Amino acid sequence: MRSVLAVGDAKAKPGEIAKGSLGSVELADGSRAHVPVIIVNGAEDGPVLTVIAAIHGTEISGIGAIHELVKTMDPKKLRGALLAVPGGNPLAFRIGVYTTPIDGKNLSGPWYLPAVDKATANITQRMAICINAALEKADYVIDVHANPLPSIGFVLTDLEMCPDDRVKKDVVRMAKAFGLTTINWPRKQATSIRDVCSQNGKPSITHELPGNIYMWDEVNRIGARGIRNVMKELGMLEGALEKQTETVVKGDLTFYGWLIAQRGGLMCVRRKPGELIRKGETAVEIVDVYGDVIQDVKMPINGYCWSFTGGVHGSHAVSEGDHLAYIFADTKELGGAAFVEKPM
Repeated sequence: MRSVLAVGDAKAKPGEIAKGSLGSVELADGSRAHVPVIIVNGAEDGPVLTVIAAIHGTEISGIGAIHELVKTMDPKKLRGALLAVPGGNPLAFRIGVYTTPIDGKNLSGPWYLPAVDKATANITQRMAICINAALEKADYVIDVHANPLPSIGFVLTDLEMCPDDRVKKDVVRMAKAFGLTTINWPRKQATSIRDVCSQNGKPSITHELPGNIYMWDEVNRIGARGIRNVMKELGMLEGALEKQTETVVKGDLTFYGWLIAQRGGLMCVRRKPGELIRKGETAVEIVDVYGDVIQDVKMPINGYCWSFTGGVHGSHAVSEGDHLAYIFADTKELGGAAFVEKPM
């Protein structure tokens, strides 16, 4: 028999939905920024899934996915519970910036589980402490992010951070159930919620939506559909998995690196995200203000771009050194899983 579920100042009885705050941080004028939480407490026992959106303030489309998901849920037909955090970094998303504007820190950091000591924490870490309350109760975690257009929707895993076969198996089945292209991003150190949670025995994936700064119904439905599929896979909801509308790239896929601007100018995308681009083929052209091509940016391998990210705030006006696109490829193409940490 399930019991009342409480986190932050929100409390839900079995079969109920409750909304509240995981906590807040105080600003110079005395106002407070609250980290929101939605509890959907099922009527029957089952696992707890924590879903977080807008850790980065320029990636708000995940908030829409959570809204769409909660609207479609009946807690009386749910096993376990959903803990949803629709706006992890309220300081960043209120003004549309990637990191916390107060201290410039990235909330997607290594300070979760257990949380750092609050007495010595900066304001970003203090918001992480709030979020940590929802992670501590979780059996499984989905961290929702988003990419600038043009981009595809996909799922990131980090199998190298899984401490055992049980966690790795659960990560793989969560990613597969989501129904989108799955890309592994191997890391040596935990630097995100996905990494930290998996490392601590809580299977976790990152869902990346297309269209980071937008709240489109179509994109909301992609995210909600995928999360529902994961909940069905985990036995939290009944029913068959729903087919995604996005094109799925098949294969044993891994993150490779980035296309980098060597010149400053205007970025012209010449290929589609998720399209196979052969080594040496043009992916992007950079032109000057007169329309003349000043850099022909070619693919370094046979692979794909999941997003053409551009410059500041996703603008296609770029400076030299900007990341133009993320590259992923089949591990067979690379001779095995590899993460190239240097620009190409």
